[in-house]
Amino acid sequence: MPHFQFAFLTEKDLPELHSTFVEAFADYLVPIQLDYAQFQAKLKREGVTPSFCVAAYEGKQMAGFILTGLGEWEGKPTAYNAGTGVKPQFRGNRLTEQLYGFLFPKLLESGVEQCLLEVIQENAPALKAYKAIGFQTSRALDCFRAMKTELLLQVKAPENVTIGVTQNPDWKNYHHFWDMEPTWQNSTEALKQSPDAKAVLEARDQEAELLGYLVLFLKSGAVAQFAVDKKERGRGIGTALLREAVNLAEAPALMFINVDTTASGFIYYLERRHFKRMLGQYEMKMPLA
Repeated sequence: MPHFQFAFLTEKDLPELHSTFVEAFADYLVPIQLDYAQFQAKLKREGVTPSFCVAAYEGKQMAGFILTGLGEWEGKPTAYNAGTGVKPQFRGNRLTEQLYGFLFPKLLESGVEQCLLEVIQENAPALKAYKAIGFQTSRALDCFRAMKTELLLQVKAPENVTIGVTQNPDWKNYHHFWDMEPTWQNSTEALKQSPDAKAVLEARDQEAELLGYLVLFLKSGAVAQFAVDKKERGRGIGTALLREAVNLAEAPALMFINVDTTASGFIYYLERRHFKRMLGQYEMKMPLA
């Protein structure tokens, strides 16, 4: 077994961390390839703090890492795993457990009360490792995708409703419309932190009352948040918001990443518009305190 050394990272380690990330995720169940600017945007959006990121080294070579985002979740100081990666040649050495073993004391000293992550349901080795560490599943999540040309959005436009991009998102009121809590990377805090180009669409009536909204990442076509006032559903407001998202998105498809599977009405709506499930994930938590 290789002899690994562990260390927390600094800003100057980010280029090597990026190249290790690319190598570790090249053969992932869903291959992830981010250039350096996209990688930096991911770190910012998910609140990743380099001094809380831990890496394993064999000699001078980075073998694996955990990206750690810090923030609040369910009212508790939380460490979010924004990515665990191990280069292929170093797998099978229980590095995930060793990385967390090195990280936990610092989290406890810093007052962090819980750890949070998501893992693809079919990723049996990762699931086994996280359960061995002490993580438990908190909810199941589904991811959906549809080509823009295949979406069924040809319904009558809602009367007396205006759809437009806002420059002043009404973040404090959007949550009143939710059927489910967004996951960490789709949380309101993450969206505010993200440097990626996005559009916040709002539906308002003649009195300028908010009826619904949608947050779209323009380049990827990912819809991060989407909800309509429960009293106003069935009028075509959500579909009107999606139609405008199709017009604005640069990508050929729209995606919904990490939809809580208990939101059955929301999922039924997506399926009726022709969104197809791509994969499932588990959100997992572990208390520290």
